[in-house]
Amino acid sequence: MKTIFFAPLVFLITLQFTLYAALPGDTFSSSIIQAEAVAIDKILNSTYQKRNVKIPAKIDESALVRRLYLSLVGRIPTFEEINSYLSDTSVQKKSQLIEKLTESSGYNSHMFNWWADLLRLKSRMRGGNQIQAGQLYNHWVKEQVVQNVPFDQMTYSLVTAEGYPWENGAVGYYLRDTGMPLDNMSNTAQIFLGTQMVCAQCHNHPFDKWTQMEYYKMASFTYGISTRMGQGLQKKIGQYFYQQTKGLSKAEKKKLGNSQKAQVLRKAIQEMVQPLRYGATHTGRKLNLPHDYQYEDAKPKTVVNSEPIFAPDSLNKEIENPVNAYGQWIISTNNPRFTKVISNRMWKKVFGRGIIEPVDDLRDDSESSIPELLTHLESLMVRVKYDLKEFQKILHNVEAFEREATGRELTNVEKYYFEAPILKRMSAEQLWDSIVALSIPEVDERKADSSKVELRLKNFANYQKQVDDLSEKKFVQLAKKGAKENARINNNMNEIQLKIREAQEADDRQAVSMLRREYGKKRNEQKSLFAGLVMGSEFDVQSLYRGGKSKTSSDPRWKGYSGNLMRASEIETPAPPGHFLREFGQSDREVIENASSESSVPQALTLLNGVFYKALFDPKSPLSKNLLQAESSEEKIKVLFLSILNRNPSAQELTQSLAMVTSSPKVPYQIPLPKKVSPEKKKKYLNSIEGKKQKLSYYNDRDFRGIAWSLINTRQFSFIQ
Repeated sequence: MKTIFFAPLVFLITLQFTLYAALPGDTFSSSIIQAEAVAIDKILNSTYQKRNVKIPAKIDESALVRRLYLSLVGRIPTFEEINSYLSDTSVQKKSQLIEKLTESSGYNSHMFNWWADLLRLKSRMRGGNQIQAGQLYNHWVKEQVVQNVPFDQMTYSLVTAEGYPWENGAVGYYLRDTGMPLDNMSNTAQIFLGTQMVCAQCHNHPFDKWTQMEYYKMASFTYGISTRMGQGLQKKIGQYFYQQTKGLSKAEKKKLGNSQKAQVLRKAIQEMVQPLRYGATHTGRKLNLPHDYQYEDAKPKTVVNSEPIFAPDSLNKEIENPVNAYGQWIISTNNPRFTKVISNRMWKKVFGRGIIEPVDDLRDDSESSIPELLTHLESLMVRVKYDLKEFQKILHNVEAFEREATGRELTNVEKYYFEAPILKRMSAEQLWDSIVALSIPEVDERKADSSKVELRLKNFANYQKQVDDLSEKKFVQLAKKGAKENARINNNMNEIQLKIREAQEADDRQAVSMLRREYGKKRNEQKSLFAGLVMGSEFDVQSLYRGGKSKTSSDPRWKGYSGNLMRASEIETPAPPGHFLREFGQSDREVIENASSESSVPQALTLLNGVFYKALFDPKSPLSKNLLQAESSEEKIKVLFLSILNRNPSAQELTQSLAMVTSSPKVPYQIPLPKKVSPEKKKKYLNSIEGKKQKLSYYNDRDFRGIAWSLINTRQFSFIQ
C-alpha cells in the first residue's frame, strides 16, 4: 500500500496513487458453495497455465473486506464493521461475511440499483406519470429483490405483464415505453438476450445478421400490448348514451353531441376514467411491415407472423397468448442466449468485466475469453435456478476475487483471463452510499416511508372497484354533478396557460415558475374533484395522485439527521440534476446501463468542497462520534483511516498525520446550546458536558477534519482496489 503524504490545508494537496440445484427459495449449503467456487478456481487455474498468466498477490484482509462490502452491499464498511472482521479469528470468516452481506438489506439496496440501471427505472416516467406509475413500478421491483425472486421468473413477469399498476406492478415495464412497442422489443432483446437489434427496425442490420423481417417478427409478439386501459368502461358509457338518444335523427344527435353542455359532460367523464387509463392489456392488434419496406421477401404493409430469432423450435405453440409464449421462449433453457447473458452480466458485476464484451451485444462471432468458464457458469445458473443471490455467493468465494486488482486498460476485443478483478472507480451510488454511511448510523435500515405508495396501491384498487360497481346511469349522474365545477377549473387552467406563455415571451422565469405551480394546483384540484365524488368525502383523494419526494420514517434512530441522507435506492431515481449522484455519473435512465465512471473537474470540486461535509463532520455523525470516543490523537488518526480507507495507517502516514495535528494551533470547540433557555438551565447544560470539553476541542479540531478531507480526496477512497 502506498503512503499518503499530507500538506497544510491552505494548499491543495496532491495525493498520487498507482491505480490499483436448489428449488426457488432454497439456499446452497456452505460446503456446496465452496465446492462450486473451487470448480471455477480449477477452470481459471488451468487457463492461467495455458496462457502463462502472471498471478497477482492476494490483497490483505482490510482491502478484502472493503471489496466485499462494496461489491455486495454497495458501500464501504463502517468503523465497527471493519473492526469486527479484523478481530475475528474464525477460519471461515470470509464465507460467513459473504453469507451475512447477501442476506442483509444493504444487498437489497445495491441490487435495486443494478436493476434500476438495467430497466431504466424512473420515479417519474412518461407512461402513467399522472398516477405516479413510476413509483409503483419501482416499489414492485424492490419487492422482487427483497423476496429474491429468481431472474427467470422476474423476466417472465415483466415480459408478460398485464393489468393495472396496483394489480401488477410489472406493467411498468410497458408503461416505461408507452407508445413505443417496437423500441420496447429492442430493449427486451438487449436486456435479456444480449442482442442489439435496434438497427434492424429500419433496415437489415449493417453489422449483424438480423434482417428487418426478423425484427418485425420478434416485435409482433408484444405489439398487441396496449398501455391504454379503461376501454370497456368507456364502451359501457357510450352504449348508455346511445340508448338515451334512440329515436333521434342524425341531425339531432349531432347537435346534441356538439352542444357546450355535452362537451363539458364529456370532459367530466374523461376525468373520472383518467385514473383507470394506465396499465397493460393484451389485445389482438397485428403488426404490419412499414410502408417503405424494401426487401423482396414481402410487400410493404404485409401482416407479420410472430417468430423468435433464436431456437424457433423452443417456442411452445400450444400457448394461445402470443405474449405468454414469447415469455416462456425467452426464459427457456433451450434459448441459447438467455442463460448465457445473465451469467455473463453477473460475472461482470463481480469481476468488472464480462467473459464476452460487450455484455449486451453478443453476436455469432463474439469471442469468449474463457469459453469453458462461461459454459460452466451457464450450467451453474441453471443449477441455482436463476437465483442471483446464490450465484453471487459462489462468485465471491472464488479465489481470484481476493487478488490485487488489474489496473491496465482493456479494449473490448482484448482477452482477459481474470487473474483478478478489474480496478474500477466506485459507481455514483457506491460513492454516495459510502459517504452517507459515514454520516448517519445504521444506514442500510433507513428507508423511505413506503406507506404512501402502499396507500396509493390500496386506494387505486378501491377506486377501480367502486367505478366498476357503478351503473352507467349513476356514473353519468356523478359526471354531471361535477361537470360545472370541472368547467370552471378548466377555464382557470386555460387562463393560467395564457399567462405562462406571456411570461415566457417576456423571459420572466420567476413568473413562469410561480404560474406553473399554480397550474399544478388547479390540475390536482380537477383530478381530486371526481375521485371525491366517486369515493365520498372521507376518501383520501390526494393519495391517488401526489407522490412527492421520498420521506424518511419517523424512526427515532435518525432523529436530528437530515431527511436527504438516505441510500441512493431510497431517493428519487434518477436523482435531480446537480445532485451528487448525477455529478458522479448516475444513469439518466434513458438508455440501458447508461451510468458513467468517467472523471471530471466538477467531480473533483465536489469532493474538495461538497456540501456533504456538513453532515459528515456533524457532531452526531458516526465518524464524529467515533473520533470523540478515541482517547489520543494517534487513536483518532487510526479511526479516520479505518472509517474512510478501511485500513490502518502506515507508520509513515501516522507520523506525518501526528505532526500535522500537533504543529497546528487548536481551534476551540463552540459548545452548541439550546435556543431560548434560562440561565439556570444553561448552566446545568454546560456542567453536564463539561467533562467532554477537552475531547470536543480535540475532535472538532480542523486538522482532524483536514485529514478526513484528505483521505476522501484520494484515489484510494474512490476506487475499488
